[in-house]
Amino acid sequence: MEAQGYKTINMRKSNYIILILVLLIHSCALKKEYVIGDNKGVTSKKIVKTINQNKNTFTTIQARARIDYSSKNKIKTNTATIRILAGEKIWISAPIGAIRMLITKDSIQYYNKLERNYIKADFSYIENILGIGVSYDMLENLLFGFPVIELSSKDFDKKLNKDDNQTDNLLRSYIFKKEIEFDSDQLTGIFYINPYNFRLNSQKFYKEINNASPISQSQQTFSINYKNYNKINTSAYAKNILFLDWKNKTINIEMRSVVIDKKLNIPFKIPKGYKKIKID
Repeated sequence: MEAQGYKTINMRKSNYIILILVLLIHSCALKKEYVIGDNKGVTSKKIVKTINQNKNTFTTIQARARIDYSSKNKIKTNTATIRILAGEKIWISAPIGAIRMLITKDSIQYYNKLERNYIKADFSYIENILGIGVSYDMLENLLFGFPVIELSSKDFDKKLNKDDNQTDNLLRSYIFKKEIEFDSDQLTGIFYINPYNFRLNSQKFYKEINNASPISQSQQTFSINYKNYNKINTSAYAKNILFLDWKNKTINIEMRSVVIDKKLNIPFKIPKGYKKIKID
């Protein structure tokens, strides 16, 4: 691959990738009722309990990832290595280490060998990009196919499950809906839980403008979709993760060669002489 191929992630695109990684970030009261579909003996409380019990138990994960970025009918493809030390660090490296990013509990660092520049900031940098508060735990939940916010049984949306989700013989998802307020910004999150492995089929976030349907792909919608779950020992991961925003930009991540619970090397040192990118 020519050197120019590595420049597909410039400063603006690196901000967009950060945005994708972290955006990742009306309840209706429900009495003890049974959800409809082919799992009729399951209550909303039991669904939430199973989601929480089903979280991964691994300590590390490493994967090669193919990343397809699409915007304005143009597609660019890159490969990257992703290493995660659960609860502590997310490390991403492009081929031959031309671009590296390290996200920890309280900071984000990034450098580009080709452009000889770097970013070093705390989580307020991410919050300024998004305009909302985020956390490291949200990022891990996003990658592992769990809701980025905690759900409760009262968030189970009875109407959506009944009207928009079911067929006579098949239950496609358990649907939860939760309103999230960040400062003066109000978002609604809709979470589609797979009824068989209790991981996410999809999670969507949107702003309610002009009574736009929460199910339709409106101009206000940002969605993360998960497909093809694979299982290693007792842990599961989605092989395909698709991000889609209201501007028809997409990022499709295909996880390959996944290894868990192996000792990881996470090298990260900003080279001397690189120019620090000023953050507003």
